[in-house]
Amino acid sequence: MRRQLMTLLLAPLAACSNVKGDYPSTPIIPNAAINVADGLTIALEDLVMGGAVIGVLYYVVDPLAPNWTVTTLRLSDDRYRFDLRMKRIHMGGEGEAYQLFQSRAEDLMRGQGYSAYTIARYQEGQESNWISERVASGDIVLKR
Repeated sequence: MRRQLMTLLLAPLAACSNVKGDYPSTPIIPNAAINVADGLTIALEDLVMGGAVIGVLYYVVDPLAPNWTVTTLRLSDDRYRFDLRMKRIHMGGEGEAYQLFQSRAEDLMRGQGYSAYTIARYQEGQESNWISERVASGDIVLKR
């Protein structure tokens, strides 16, 4: 979804060099400036461009999204697998995988009415893509 949106946003920039013929001679953004203080003015086009850059950065980094996504897979009545994947662009949270794994295991244990669990398998690593991602995976067995 993000790649499609970025392609949609960046495609007009690639097409700008291919525009020929008559098009409106007046710019979309007027040649104006905003007086912020005495002796300090900011061109309107700079303000719009700065806002666009900040908007794209906010969309890519998304600081309010959780750093980890957790997928739960039921293997049997009392055995579950958790797959954790960290955001590619993140602000901290590298050491949270095991803590998050335990928290999800305890929540599942209580929610299913069990009294304990054991960790059958747990591993952490990195997947190398264009930007590497931290991943973790583990299995738990619930106990009555």
